[in-house]
Amino acid sequence: MLTGLQPEILNEQQKTWFAVAVCHAIVADGNIDPSELSYLEQALSFLSSKTQVDSLVQAVKDQKLPKLDKFPLATRELEVKIFIELALITTADDVISTREIDFLMNVGRILGFGREFAKILIRWASEGIIWRNKMHKIINSGVELHPEYVT
Repeated sequence: MLTGLQPEILNEQQKTWFAVAVCHAIVADGNIDPSELSYLEQALSFLSSKTQVDSLVQAVKDQKLPKLDKFPLATRELEVKIFIELALITTADDVISTREIDFLMNVGRILGFGREFAKILIRWASEGIIWRNKMHKIINSGVELHPEYVT
């Protein structure tokens, strides 16, 4: 996790909520991109019950996930880190759709963040997409260069 969020510090209710939220983030745009599958695997690994895992996998396939209620009692820092992780998941495919923005705004409300804070997070995530796209262009242009060694 890029924020330093350590799922092992979450209690069982928090792990379940987070796993469901990750699944919501993955399906928010209507399709599951291969770049998001590692997040799904990681989210499912939080769960201790195979029945729970199987149920959530089926819910993802059907895109009929359980409703997200208020996050179980936690520190504000933990809630911020979870919100950031969800934003990173929605941008894993280097696109943030209107549906993903709506998802993040909704999760922001559920976590008790105001509209302005959610907008700041979404703007930051969007800037990350631009940064990654530029990085890919730099890599591609660098690959085409002939080495120029100084002797």
